[in-house]
Amino acid sequence: MKKFLALCLMGVMLFAMTGCGEEEKDVVQDDLIQYVETDLPAIKGDEATAVNRYNEVSAGIADMDRKTILSAFNDEIIPSYTTFYNNLMNLSVATEEVKALKETYVEGAKLQLEGMTALSKAIQDNDSEAAQAANEQIAQGKTKIEQHRSDITKLASEHNISIKTADSTQAEATTEAAE
Repeated sequence: MKKFLALCLMGVMLFAMTGCGEEEKDVVQDDLIQYVETDLPAIKGDEATAVNRYNEVSAGIADMDRKTILSAFNDEIIPSYTTFYNNLMNLSVATEEVKALKETYVEGAKLQLEGMTALSKAIQDNDSEAAQAANEQIAQGKTKIEQHRSDITKLASEHNISIKTADSTQAEATTEAAE
């Protein structure tokens, strides 16, 4: 009887030890890698198009007429950024940690989109106060996007993921437009 109990106990211990040697799959790690390496790069083209054009217009705004500026905003910048924003909203993530990252990015992108739209209207109406408010909103969006980048780096570190800081999200925030 003692031998039987000893064998049973030894069997239970071996079974328990078998599970100890296996590492649990890190679902946050997998989700973050999917988000950073696949999901975001797939939608970044529209953001890059909008931001690059926005920055071009901002840099040359003093030499451009109102019609050209408005055309750039209404025909290029805002439509491209809207497409990016909608695609960002529709990204599907699996874990709460990556959902929090995405939400920070969504908040920043929303602020920037609303700021760009408000800036276009301010330019159309020749309203410098509204332009200033729009620039502030764009700056708030940029801050959120920078927070998103920082949060990605932190979460990656927590889950043993090595990423390049410069392209942790490849997100490019806008600069403030000149009035």
